[in-house]
Amino acid sequence: MPDSSAPKEEALRLFGERFGVPRGALDGLSFFERREEIWACRSLPPPGIESDRPPGLRALRRQAGGLKPTSTFLIALGPRITASRVDLGADDLRRVLLGQRIPSPQVQTEGYVALCFRGDVVGCGKVRGGALAGLIPTGRRRELLGALDADPRN
Repeated sequence: MPDSSAPKEEALRLFGERFGVPRGALDGLSFFERREEIWACRSLPPPGIESDRPPGLRALRRQAGGLKPTSTFLIALGPRITASRVDLGADDLRRVLLGQRIPSPQVQTEGYVALCFRGDVVGCGKVRGGALAGLIPTGRRRELLGALDADPRN
């Protein structure tokens, strides 16, 4: 599983240009591609050790429209994300988690965004046609909805 400079450059470019993540924040990571996915890890396993699941975190997926960041990697980047952040209140977050699209006044350019709640990145979303949709995995959506319901401030 050799580290390739092409996936790393793609990741650095996307996270830098779209999300404002400084290149230095990702310097210590190795990036490699496997089955249309780009993974990030601190170090690669020694030669000869193979696994069905790659080491590290899935950072990006190749899709017809280009690279899509994963919610998990956006959460890991957290406060390093300085652009394309959409801060949601409890009501809007609940609507997005339930699969509804909401108006997106905060981000004018279309594309992927980091969905945030109370300053924390909670997952990936996408702005298209002035509307925001959540792209958070179902299990994570359920967890977040449960947390919203349990918090008396909401």
